[in-house]
Amino acid sequence: MSVESGGDVSVGGDVAGRDVVKTTTTHIGFGVKEVQRLVLTVGALVFVTAACFFSGGIAVGFATFNALQRPVNSDNPPAAARFASYIHDVRALPPGQPFILGFTEEEISSYFRLNVAPQVGVANGKVRLLDEPGKLVVGGEAARLGGLPFVATFEVQGTPGAPLKLTAVAVQILKINNSPFGWVFVPPALLRSVEDDLNSLFANAQLTRVELASPAPDPAWVVNGVAQ
Repeated sequence: MSVESGGDVSVGGDVAGRDVVKTTTTHIGFGVKEVQRLVLTVGALVFVTAACFFSGGIAVGFATFNALQRPVNSDNPPAAARFASYIHDVRALPPGQPFILGFTEEEISSYFRLNVAPQVGVANGKVRLLDEPGKLVVGGEAARLGGLPFVATFEVQGTPGAPLKLTAVAVQILKINNSPFGWVFVPPALLRSVEDDLNSLFANAQLTRVELASPAPDPAWVVNGVAQ
């Protein structure tokens, strides 16, 4: 004798010496509207989750992630020393003196990794100059962000004493090769110290113009400014 779970059971009379068990099965299902609501709810949850893991990619832009993957030697002491000499020359200028500063991506990236990053708790620091003059991206692993990989975009502005403005920051909480998926937007205030240290490089100079001297894969900038 077998009984189907979920049904109502009744016992009938004896047939050839055996009891007959009658079962009535109750079927519980979803209507069309309930199914539609379920599908919409699940879809919304998937969308929100994906949006969270992709918010960083939207915040900093696809060009930023592409630039970060560009192979550049950021462990070049001579390149870092050249950039340090450029900064020294700018700092030595009298207030109001115009200047023109030219440098390569390798020079500024090496200077940041070897000279600046250790002071602000950033490991594997690197800088990439974007194709749009006046915009650059800084990457690495920040101690104040739990050691997570971060991406920070900066834009040159004409403010004396603060020529670089931090515009967006994202951290990687899920690594999927080199995809921008898995990056989450965080408040730029969390990396304000990095912004301050980058601005200090120019000794409160005012940057008035940025030109792309050469494009990727070996970009270089020519920066016009006024010493303060």
